[in-house]
Amino acid sequence: MKTYVKSSFHASQLIFLITLGFNLPFIEPNTDYSTLVYKNCANETFSDESAAASSYQKTLDSMFNQLLSHSSQSKFFRITAGNTHGRISGLYQCREDITNQDCHVCVTKLPYISSTLCNRAKAAEIQLSGCSLRYKINSLSLQTKDQLPAGTIKYDAERKDCSRERVDMDRFDELRDSAFVELESQVFVRHGRCTVQREMLRAMAQCEGVMGEQECIECVKHAASIAKEACERAVSGQVSLSRCSVSYLYGQGGWDGFAGGGYPYLGYHNGDDGYHDHSGRLGVILGGGAAAVLLGLLLLVLIWIARRKDG
Repeated sequence: MKTYVKSSFHASQLIFLITLGFNLPFIEPNTDYSTLVYKNCANETFSDESAAASSYQKTLDSMFNQLLSHSSQSKFFRITAGNTHGRISGLYQCREDITNQDCHVCVTKLPYISSTLCNRAKAAEIQLSGCSLRYKINSLSLQTKDQLPAGTIKYDAERKDCSRERVDMDRFDELRDSAFVELESQVFVRHGRCTVQREMLRAMAQCEGVMGEQECIECVKHAASIAKEACERAVSGQVSLSRCSVSYLYGQGGWDGFAGGGYPYLGYHNGDDGYHDHSGRLGVILGGGAAAVLLGLLLLVLIWIARRKDG
């Protein structure tokens, strides 16, 4: 006697799974705010095994813990930790356009990255795509030319990101320049962060929370001039300096503000060595996953057909 297995797999379920499989290649990944933008480490370190070095390390750890404790409630926090002879001043700042939870997750990565890249340095700056950290031992008289190495690790380190796609529109330069002028005039008035729009062009600027008015304005003006020169008529562009950032986007694409590590919706960014295309690698990953799902669905269809014949 044959034993028949009644299939509980209905056509509606099959259609749903096939639809899901075809849509998988278009699912966008979550933005990673922990991409390293730049590091900046002082030459002086407390690398010996003295009691003073141990005390500094404990103070630095305490400062990190206090910064972390505030990162889920505030996008910016500044603190001075330690006693009179070993004070360390530090701060973190997150992008204003990310959530408090994303800010907290980003800040939690800063102490490890700092200790790895700037091991026991007496002053350091770390900028990730979503947040940044600065600290300095108060007794250290920090002079850029004396304490910080030149080249790619420098006080006013900059990062330029420009899309490969170009804008074919006569008034683009006029719109971009007008938006940048408003950013320069309004960024400090709007508490260090400003977003403006000119028709289909959106632009954003952000300054570090402790910057004075003139310093903030000059920083944004400098970043904007770099963006104009470096990106020219690119659809999107971003310039990150050590204490401010400027970015813009023309068109209807997704808006990721200060992406730091590039523009996910375009798949391109450029560093010191030119343009890089990440969209192909992402397409292979997602396309491969979708292909595996579709093969599984095909197998289910064959099983379903076989069971119907048996029935």
